[in-house]
Amino acid sequence: MQRIDGVRIVAVSRVRLRALAAWLAPVSLAALAACAPAPRTSATPATAHGRAALGARINTWIGNPIFRTAEWAILVVNPQSGDTIYAHDPALLMVPASNMKIITSSVALTLLGPDFRFSTTFARHGSLANGVLNGDLVVSGRGDPTLSDHMRGSASAAMDTLADSIVAHGIREITGHIYSGADNFPGPAVGAGWDWDDLDTSDGAGVDELLFNEGMSRVVVHGPAGDSTVKSAPAANPTQDYLRELQLALERRGVHTTLGVGESVVPRDAVPLDTLFVVQSVPLSQILPFFLKPSQNQMGEVLMRTLGLERTGVGIADSGIAVAGRQLSAWGIPRDGYQLHDGSGMARADLISPETIVRILDRMQANPNFATFYNALPIAGVDGTIARRMIGTAAANNVHAKTGSLHWVRSLSGYVTDADGERLIFSVLANKWTTPPSAVTMTADSIAAALASYRK
Repeated sequence: MQRIDGVRIVAVSRVRLRALAAWLAPVSLAALAACAPAPRTSATPATAHGRAALGARINTWIGNPIFRTAEWAILVVNPQSGDTIYAHDPALLMVPASNMKIITSSVALTLLGPDFRFSTTFARHGSLANGVLNGDLVVSGRGDPTLSDHMRGSASAAMDTLADSIVAHGIREITGHIYSGADNFPGPAVGAGWDWDDLDTSDGAGVDELLFNEGMSRVVVHGPAGDSTVKSAPAANPTQDYLRELQLALERRGVHTTLGVGESVVPRDAVPLDTLFVVQSVPLSQILPFFLKPSQNQMGEVLMRTLGLERTGVGIADSGIAVAGRQLSAWGIPRDGYQLHDGSGMARADLISPETIVRILDRMQANPNFATFYNALPIAGVDGTIARRMIGTAAANNVHAKTGSLHWVRSLSGYVTDADGERLIFSVLANKWTTPPSAVTMTADSIAAALASYRK
């Protein structure tokens, strides 16, 4: 059993695989090898000549009786010529899962820009003399999601660096509290409409203006024999967890914190504050690959709230969604082509049509920072969530696409260069099936591989 975008995937039985292979042949043979833990194949699918042949092949695959109850919505276009290569219910609203991240990332890159950086301000309230801060240490965050094991190698080591900076500013003892200085993300920490089952997993961890290690907290579990182990679980309060980790880092540096972490945002009478230093994250252009390639949910939630904070002054998901909606309208995307509820795609209330996704991907080609967006997407057979998919086909090291996976939801949307050397845009969304999900994944991969070998 494996997990893709946080969802358990049950392997297809050999009998079902053989039956499915008969429908997907010849393209799926390579896809089957990519999905199974077998050695990589170098088989190359037959070239699909002409739209009629391609359409017949795709219709056969999605028309397989094992998909009798499934919903497929697919659109493939050639943006250079404006031709529709293939369409099947392209206006149908579908649960997109992590294909929602296409909207979040494209709007963020457009409105915030590739050079946007998250800032965190460290300040003091009170006098500082002889290494003693007679008052509070105040940390004001704006959602920096980069203080994590995935981005920094070790989140704890990165926090130690912040503690070193505090010590370098002459602080050896803090008589007051360590406080948060601003409630910049005042809404709920988790996304609207998230399933309860996800809230105790890393996929469902919440976010706040201060975020340590993607919202995951270290929990010490004491055993019956007096032994203890450290486990990871979603933080009940991400900001408080960040401040506790900072306190631990300061104590590792010998800094005594008398009162520890304050339970709320710094009291109003604690202003004005004396700024010690401001830490800025790496630019958004360097963050996007860590967001899109592994399909990192918390970055999606932070980016949506950041859009709200930067554009409206209110760092809640609803404000960010309103900002995203205005950008989609500016791109000429019909309002009835989507329903947005979060930034990551964890919400089953998110609905997007292939038409909407393809329009966004087309608009991004005209963006001056398209290369940043394109290279941040997972690459078939190379990295991200499709590193082990489409290997041995013309799609390998060719398809740049975002996946999406929830229970009864699979998505694959992005770009593929066909056998004529022209870049196509495609969106394959599937909902509501009863067959093992591996069959759906293989079908989507077979479609992408067929597009990579397509000739007019």
